[in-house]
Amino acid sequence: MNDVRKYIYGALVVFVFGLLAWVGFIFVNACGFNTSCLSAAPKVERTSIPTLIPATLPAADRFIKMISTLEVTPSASGGSEIARPSNPGGPGPAVDLTGDKDAGKLVFETNCSVCHMPQGVGGYANPGSKDGTVPALNPINNTLKDPDYKTFATNIDLFIEHGSKPAGANPVFQMPAWGDLKILTPQQIADVIAYVISLNP
Repeated sequence: MNDVRKYIYGALVVFVFGLLAWVGFIFVNACGFNTSCLSAAPKVERTSIPTLIPATLPAADRFIKMISTLEVTPSASGGSEIARPSNPGGPGPAVDLTGDKDAGKLVFETNCSVCHMPQGVGGYANPGSKDGTVPALNPINNTLKDPDYKTFATNIDLFIEHGSKPAGANPVFQMPAWGDLKILTPQQIADVIAYVISLNP
């Protein structure tokens, strides 16, 4: 029985001394043979460049999608000028469909709010454009509004169907041709039009 105790006590003593030796080795390796441990402090390496260089990479592709400022063309009647997209083309089939504003809200949130912001309030920066920001749709450009629903819908549809490039030297964002490129169906475009019109009663 005494032999068993000797083995247990011996193992405990060896373990404790081994632990102390291991901790001591780490301390001496990190701090040397003094208690101030100054050598363990991280070394600061100075460079000749005091600040970081500003980022110069282009914006991510997922943002270079959408939108344009509005170009203005005279109305046929010679009255107030009506905003028109830079890309040519007439109304698409969506203007003859009945849009669902609730369905349009979902399409808008998925595809449009990244640039036009939630509920179309605008304000998203568009470097290189004349206005400097993505146009707001809530409220929308006054020249696009019309008491006749189909006229109002047509004014919006031209931008969605054919897209537009904003005025300016080198705008980062531009409106894609959602209809011409078949990204959205005519019904989806009609739904988005209904939603945008609902934001501008």
